[in-house]
Amino acid sequence: MTQQPQPLAGKTALVTGGSRSIGAAIAKRLAADGATVALTYSASPQRAAQVVADI
Repeated sequence: MTQQPQPLAGKTALVTGGSRSIGAAIAKRLAADGATVALTYSASPQRAAQVVADI
């Protein structure tokens, strides 16, 4: 099995609006690339929790 490169390992990203749409996709991609991700949300803690669970 080949290990995926993690170009963002050791980096931290803050994604505002990370619980929906483009923000969620960006948060997931950053995490997949090795970053530690923090995200904010304004209206739906359930959606934010789902993004965190997906990561």
